[in-house]
Amino acid sequence: MTLTAAARPLTHRSATTRVARSAAALATGAALASALATALVAVPAAPARADTTAPDTTTGTGTDGTGTDTTGTADATTGYDICPEVYYYVVPEGSPGLEAIADLILDDAERADEIYELNAGRTQADGQALGEDRAVLPEWRLVVPFDSGGEGVYEGRDPLCVVAVDQANALGVAPPTPPPPPPAYTPPPEEEESPAQGETVDLNEEQERPKIDPRILIAGAIGLVLLTLLTLFWQPVFRGIAWPFRTIAAIRRNRPKNPRAARPAVAARRRREATERIADDADAVHRAGGAHSDLLGAPADVPARPVAILTTPDETTAIVPAGATPPATSWRVVNTTTWRYGRGSGVSGPVNFATSTHTMARPVVSGVLVCLGTLEDGHTLVHIDFTRVRGLVAVGGERGLGSDTVRVIADALHAQGLPIRVLKSGQPLHSLIPTTMPDLSAPDPIHGVEQSREHPLVVIVPRPLGTADEHVLGNIPPNTLVVGVGESDLARWQWEAFEDGTVDTGALGLQVIVRVPDRRS
Repeated sequence: MTLTAAARPLTHRSATTRVARSAAALATGAALASALATALVAVPAAPARADTTAPDTTTGTGTDGTGTDTTGTADATTGYDICPEVYYYVVPEGSPGLEAIADLILDDAERADEIYELNAGRTQADGQALGEDRAVLPEWRLVVPFDSGGEGVYEGRDPLCVVAVDQANALGVAPPTPPPPPPAYTPPPEEEESPAQGETVDLNEEQERPKIDPRILIAGAIGLVLLTLLTLFWQPVFRGIAWPFRTIAAIRRNRPKNPRAARPAVAARRRREATERIADDADAVHRAGGAHSDLLGAPADVPARPVAILTTPDETTAIVPAGATPPATSWRVVNTTTWRYGRGSGVSGPVNFATSTHTMARPVVSGVLVCLGTLEDGHTLVHIDFTRVRGLVAVGGERGLGSDTVRVIADALHAQGLPIRVLKSGQPLHSLIPTTMPDLSAPDPIHGVEQSREHPLVVIVPRPLGTADEHVLGNIPPNTLVVGVGESDLARWQWEAFEDGTVDTGALGLQVIVRVPDRRS
């Protein structure tokens, strides 16, 4: 009906005409409503597809501008039918990299290598491609594994294959064969249905008769014997079972690592927490010093020379060389190299004078302890014993953490009154180390030569050790301690610093989170 006809005044119509037209209108409305309901029911819920800005390569069905059905003609004319169905991720603005994308859609940053292998060298819509630097740009389409999910993940034809087909069509050549898609998810096989509850199954006489295999009886008897032995000797058995797991857990290369971009922040946070833990337990230094003095002054068959004291608010532990004899009081043996301090609660035992030639009561010696940081549990403070350390202590590995470790040691030794010399930039190492050899004394033929009880001269080398320093490090006087950054075959203690803020103390067997050094005033 035109606007002119609609504007005309209504004329008189007969009742028959009005009834016929009303019935026709009702029939037409019912037919349209039925057709609309059928269309809504027939349309299935589609999964997340690609954004509308990209060409529709997922279905190949539709209509052109004139309403003509073009179903199946898009793939036939453009060659998109060779592109497989995949999952892909649209890179948003400000994406940090493949590791962050893998952590977002796969919950595992280590699986960034899978995304790289699926997209390396393949041309994106802007003409660029994912290279060895693994840098990604906004609006890139990255093919991802089938188990990806989350915001930005779509399902459809391989977008990089679509780009390759478009380029081939523009050049008038055959499109290249796309790489195979990632393997799809295979559901586990369904279990066989069991008989319904209350349903009876007819069994013959052979099936009703129980069958007992003799091998089952033998296995049961062996299990009973093993259970009896386990009940009698459960402690050594469980120690033997736990040993390989503890060994594997101590291997550093098997530990999961954080993404490289996040390691400095994680290391800084762990070191700040260790520093705060040391500041909160100010009495730990006095507890460690008291236990150290008690250990050095107690009589023993083989004198204990601790290498470290570990303190918590509840207990104090000493790390000693294997073979040392624990004192008769105050100390309880945990294992061959670990003793626990009992704060003098034990009862003094008599000294075995039959071995008096091997037993000596030493005077109390003022120990030199350096609170280096905490263990990896974040609660146990580590105090390294520098009382008898002479020669070279080198800290290799990560340069920044190695320098901080040398500063922590230097500050602690200076606070305890030891003479400190710091090598300046451009100054040769031999200028700080004395050329005269101190006198040595041998007060006891059994214990051999002992160094002077005076505090050693401490030389701090903040720069990395070089080959020009090797001849000086090989002739360090006995009463001199050199602490430097780097690695050397002449080092008495060779430590290694890592990116995660920890230092491996080598022969001491401790993994320490180094505290942050004090600021210079």
